[in-house]
This record gives sequence, C-alpha cells and structure tokens, in this order.
Amino acid sequence: MSSSLPKNSGYTLADDPSTPRSYATVPFREIIPKEDHPKIAGISGHNALSWCQSRREIPAPAWLIDRLEAKNLERPYKGFTADGEVQEGFYNYAEDEGAPVEAMVSTANALLEMLSPELRKEVLKESVDEDEFRLWSNPELYMNPGGLRMDECTPTIQDAVHAVIRASTSPEGFNKIIGCTLTNGFLGQLVNGRAVLNEHSYNFRLFGNPHLTEPWGYTFFGHHLALSVVVQGCRMVIGPTFMGAEPDRIDDGPHAGIRLFTTEEIEALNLMRGLAPELQEKVQLSKTIGPEGLPEDRWNPFDERHLGGARQDNRVVPYEGCRVSLFTPEQKAAIMRIFTAFNMYLPAGPLAARLELIKAHLDETYFAWIGGFELSDPYYFRLHSPVTFCEFDFHCGIFFDEYLSSQMPYPHYQPPAEYWGLREGAVEAISI
Repeated sequence: MSSSLPKNSGYTLADDPSTPRSYATVPFREIIPKEDHPKIAGISGHNALSWCQSRREIPAPAWLIDRLEAKNLERPYKGFTADGEVQEGFYNYAEDEGAPVEAMVSTANALLEMLSPELRKEVLKESVDEDEFRLWSNPELYMNPGGLRMDECTPTIQDAVHAVIRASTSPEGFNKIIGCTLTNGFLGQLVNGRAVLNEHSYNFRLFGNPHLTEPWGYTFFGHHLALSVVVQGCRMVIGPTFMGAEPDRIDDGPHAGIRLFTTEEIEALNLMRGLAPELQEKVQLSKTIGPEGLPEDRWNPFDERHLGGARQDNRVVPYEGCRVSLFTPEQKAAIMRIFTAFNMYLPAGPLAARLELIKAHLDETYFAWIGGFELSDPYYFRLHSPVTFCEFDFHCGIFFDEYLSSQMPYPHYQPPAEYWGLREGAVEAISI
C-alpha cells in the first residue's frame, strides 16, 4: 500500500443520533450479496477493464456506460444553470487568495520527471480548456482510458500523484479524499473484487504545464470520487467534486472507524428537524425518497436523486425548496457549517474566499429536501444558490442492497418504497 495513505480519515462517527433499527438502517454486513448474486457474479475473475466490458452485455449498466463515453460528451459546453441562462459577474477573484501554487507546481513537476516519455505524453494534456477535462465519471466502470491509471502504476508514482493532491488541498480535505479511496478498497474486499474495486481504482490527468502564473490543473476520478482542480497564480477552483462511500463506513481492518460524511448528514438532519413546520413544508419536495414520489425526469437508477453528477454539465435545475432568507440566524449558521463541510477540501485561503462568496449570496440560497426526517429516515438534500450547488444523497447501493432476495437482472430492480435510500448502503455528496 502506498505510504501516503493515512491509517484513518479523522472522520469517525462521534455524534450520530441513537436511532432505532429500520429498513433504512440495516447493518451493511447483512446486505452483502452472495458471490453468485447477479450484481457481483464473476467479479473476482475480472480486472477493471474486463468488468466494464462485461457490464456492456446487461441493458441497464450498458445504458450508463454509453452515457458516460467520450463520444457522447455534450458540446458545446454552456454550464450548469437554474434557467438555461448563464449569469455573469458573480465571481471576482482576488489577485492572491492564498492558493498553494508553488507546492502544487513542485509536486506536479516531480511527478512528471519520474515518468517515462510514453507515460508523460499520456498524462499531460495541452490545456484546462480541453473537453477531456469534463470526462470524469464516478462508477467503478472503467471506460475512456487515459492519463495515469493508479492501480497500473508503481507505488512511487502513486505516492507522487498523492503528493500533488496533498499539495493542493487542506489536510482535512486530503484525508477525506483518501478516506473515499480506502472505503472503495474495503468494498472490493467485501465483495471479493479487489482488482475492480481498490484504493487505486482512479485515473489522473494533468491539463496544461504546471506553472506559477498560467492556468493549469488536473482531474482525479474513479468509483465514488472525482476532483476537478484548476489553479492560476494564487487563485484556485476545485469543482465539480463528487465524493461517496459504499458502505457508509469501514468497520474492520487497519482503517476501521472511517466514516466520511457525518457533518453533512447530522448538521442537515438537525437543521431540517428544527425548522418551523411551515418552513419544513416549503423545504420538503417529496415525503418519499423513491422514484414514485418524483417527476419522471428527476430520478434514474444510477444517479437516483442527484442532478449534478457526471455528464450534467449543461443541465438546467431550477431553484426549489425554501429560501434561506426565511431562516433564523442560528439556522443560517447551520447552513454555513454545511457549506464548509462540502468545501473543506480547499486550502485555508481559497476556502475563506469561497465561503465569503457563498455568504454574500446566502439569502439567495435555497434548501430542498426529499424523504423523511425522522432519525432513522434516509433522505436527500440540496443547497443551491447563484454561486454553488451542493447535493447529499443516501443511495440504496449498487453493490449492497437491502432487497437481495430478488433475482431480477442487475441493476436496478424495483424493491418496495421503504427500501430506497439505505443509510448504511451508499452515501454520495456532490459540489459544483
């Protein structure tokens, strides 16, 4: 294992409400599929590429693979909007926001220097303006090969890539990112598919030559994790990001105790439960979390409720829910804590600048909720403003699922409504 991997992420569950067992809180070890289950049958004999090829033979994952392939990247790029119109003038970056550009350039150049000419040509793209920068995805399905595939690299190169990520993120953010990769490796162990699901099942690509003043960046992405990083001088953007975990925690081995999204989970649940009933009614888009409570175009078997994932670059998502301007000062403070959790991978200077921008538009922010808000309920929530879009979703899981007695084709069968959104299945968080 790479020496840069921490023993734990620092995100242990210390303040989780004590909740009664329900369909949504079945311990994940009770829902690990048997080795002959259609979800994972044969995975032990596959690597990432062959597993993806095998999924092309099954209609549902074949649909997803087709959607994510480079040939179907939507062009031209317009951007993620609330009404189809791009609004100008919101982003005014200071000349120096404290981005760690020197450390980023140093570590990126160190990586390039250790690569063979063939690998260097493979990983280094011309510019952050290339369409390939948008070619990230978050399933375990390995399509669109390119750049460095981490589990095909030596430990020295793996460490060098981690050094680039460490240099461009906060210490807490780096640990959370690595926590996602460790959880993915734990999933591979649980389903006996380590060649498909491991802590290095990720792709890394550099865009533009590392430079102290000119724009450049990188993408790092794979199962339940995607980072898109651009830096120009002492200013930087990390986004979109996608972070997730399946299962929701590691309970065994050297990384036991890792649980990554407790701040987002508990702060939002406490906020929702503390709102006045008339505000709860405004916030709650649907009382049920399954597809039966949502418009047809607002749910699909892979994204489930989230709207800002891969290949949604030009999506139009109207503001929904309740404006935060109606909240009390204490509730607004809770909103800012949630925003901080979603952006905590940023280094201190860029994080402060980001939060100031979000705070400046706080009264234009909307809080939306899908599902219940009892202590044992699974749920989805969204924070959406002119300058940010954050989603948190409890998924029923791709590899784990409560309703394992079904032998219908993988995935996604239609279990009863109460099974949707397992809290111990998968957790996903997206920030744009």
